[in-house]
Amino acid sequence: MRIKLSQEWSLDVPEDMHQRKEGDHVVFWKPGITLLTTIFAYSGEKHRQVLLANLKGRVEAEKLENIVEDDGEIQRYAYLKQEEIMPGHVRLAVHAFTTAPYGVLQTSFYLDNAQDLQECLVIWKSVEWTDLS
Repeated sequence: MRIKLSQEWSLDVPEDMHQRKEGDHVVFWKPGITLLTTIFAYSGEKHRQVLLANLKGRVEAEKLENIVEDDGEIQRYAYLKQEEIMPGHVRLAVHAFTTAPYGVLQTSFYLDNAQDLQECLVIWKSVEWTDLS
């Protein structure tokens, strides 16, 4: 199911996911998976490159696994991180950024089961940006 988050950003989410708005975020969830979406704007390519450099620096410093894809005007960058949410309970977080010339859609996935990673990557790669200029 294609969801339009703004005039510029949309993505496909499975029909069995619920949806709610929390401030500036749209949250999707189903048992075992939560997806938090956030849209940020910036003023051009220089700011996109600064954002990506900062993300890459953090990922390298923490020695995390990352995913990089360049698709013309769209550049994608994600990293995976194990997060302990309470003693003895760890979940996988995937912080994924789809960057366009003047903005970024951050999609943060929180997985109770790492086997759901592939489904999350499919959702992330479904993100589309529409140039309104």
